Amino acid sequence: MRNLVLLGVALIVVGVIGLFCVGRAAWDGAPGSGWGPDRWPVPGGMWRHHVRGPWARPGMGAWALPPAPGARTVEVVAADFSFNPVEVQIRTGEVVNISLVNKGNVVHDITVPGLRFRLVAPPGQTAAGAIRAVRPGTYAFFCSITGHRESGMAGRIVVAP
Repeated sequence: MRNLVLLGVALIVVGVIGLFCVGRAAWDGAPGSGWGPDRWPVPGGMWRHHVRGPWARPGMGAWALPPAPGARTVEVVAADFSFNPVEVQIRTGEVVNISLVNKGNVVHDITVPGLRFRLVAPPGQTAAGAIRAVRPGTYAFFCSITGHRESGMAGRIVVAP
């Protein structure tokens, strides 16, 4: 009986550790996690995987598509606690390359949750990625680094019909 109890406890511990590891992999966007925020639809109904963490390509954030050749480029400059411009205008269905130029002294990103877009740029570097809005509206963007949004690093993308 004692062996069965020990076996049961061991299985529970292994199960909890396994759930933590699988959940953590999906949250971190680990390659091959197959579900969670690292997997999202792109035009054409395909799925594209992006990785996050120290193994990610420089300049590519959690949700950024590679820049689209020939698409219009909008430059957004991130300084310490400000974006310029604070409003970006695009048309519905238009593919636009966003170029995030970090002129600050710390890492900054541009995160647009409503359009599932994020770019990360280290200090003094530039990151670029493509964005496409399929519905008109106003979408908030901000720097998701702790405290930056609250300090004024916010703006909006206006998608016209």
